[in-house]
Amino acid sequence: MTITPREWPSITAIPNYDCVPDYEVLKPANYQQPGKIRLLSGHEAWHVVNYHDVKKVLTSNVCLRSPSNLPDAPSILPTLTPKELLLNLDFPHHSRMKRFVAKDYSASGLAWLTPHIVDAIEILMQSVQHRGSFDLYKDVLDPLTVQINCLLLGIPLEEKNYFRVLSMTVQKADPTQVDELIAKFTELYQYLFEYVTGVRQRSEDGLISQFIALRESATPPLNDAELTSLLLGSLLGGDQNTLTVMTKIFYALLFSETLWNQVVEHPDMTDRVVDELIRLTNLGTASAFPRICSESIELSGIKIPAGSAIYPDVFLANRDPSVYPEPETINPFRNSPRHLQFGYGMHHCMGQELAKLVINIAIKTIAQLAPDLQFSGEKSPENFIWDEGIILRRPTELLVSYARSANKAK
Repeated sequence: MTITPREWPSITAIPNYDCVPDYEVLKPANYQQPGKIRLLSGHEAWHVVNYHDVKKVLTSNVCLRSPSNLPDAPSILPTLTPKELLLNLDFPHHSRMKRFVAKDYSASGLAWLTPHIVDAIEILMQSVQHRGSFDLYKDVLDPLTVQINCLLLGIPLEEKNYFRVLSMTVQKADPTQVDELIAKFTELYQYLFEYVTGVRQRSEDGLISQFIALRESATPPLNDAELTSLLLGSLLGGDQNTLTVMTKIFYALLFSETLWNQVVEHPDMTDRVVDELIRLTNLGTASAFPRICSESIELSGIKIPAGSAIYPDVFLANRDPSVYPEPETINPFRNSPRHLQFGYGMHHCMGQELAKLVINIAIKTIAQLAPDLQFSGEKSPENFIWDEGIILRRPTELLVSYARSANKAK
């Protein structure tokens, strides 16, 4: 079946998919010129939305996150970030950290997970096959991501009920619960630090053991705090962030018959459908961390002074109409530049290949097992409950019907 471009749905037609930004607009930005916003911390920042400007900020060595991590500095978070975590993101330390993990987090380095992901999905889908309806989020996607991430890192799966309470609080970053956020972050950091220092027993096949064994290969060698920060990013990103994006993509696919039919009938196109939806999918209510200019930088003809705070709005940059014609249309056949959802260049998200691997395999496998999967009708998608957070925002339920597909499988 060939689908013409006019049949592709708009992301704006999917209820609650886009969030309400958590900043206050002081001077509206447009794709020709930056504007001004007030961040959660109360500070003013340049609001940059032009695709090429945002890309320039993300790749610039003079636009740094670490100065925004000081007390009373411009921030989207209600509390500070551990300084070790920023080594993954700022020049010059980020190149050292990214080189260290590059092989293990590459597409080829993660390929060994493929059969484990497929097996896990098949078992989870079999467990709900007898039901007339089930919650795809709680019964399949949620247990899938934590199982695969534990396998990857070498953490016992039976500990999930402990560390996931911590990671969920950290990723939501609720500004009304600062004390709890700090306590949970500290506890989660200590939990991983105990794996690095050998207090907790880890699998010898997981990345924790591999990173420890290879720590001397970095120049200079990675210390315990740096290894813990890498693993913290892996634990949060590989589990909560992947789960968030995957849940929202399934929500979009099942809401649109056109998109679901595309992945069912043309599984070889799933990667392109997923990439297009990732372009349009914001992880939380914020789309970027502010940067502070160590030197002046020119953006769209405006010279931003040194010391200024810049908010590189990836969410809006990925909808720049000069780069993505009809930007809100979900069109997997676009021939446009790479989106910025995972960052860019050396500043890209180290877990992007893991997220894409899990999401693509999940969609292909579930579409094959349950081609007639649909929302169950018990509750309309408009009324689904959502977790609303700064770092993550996702539906807490995907109520679907499996009855017809289960009969076909028989």
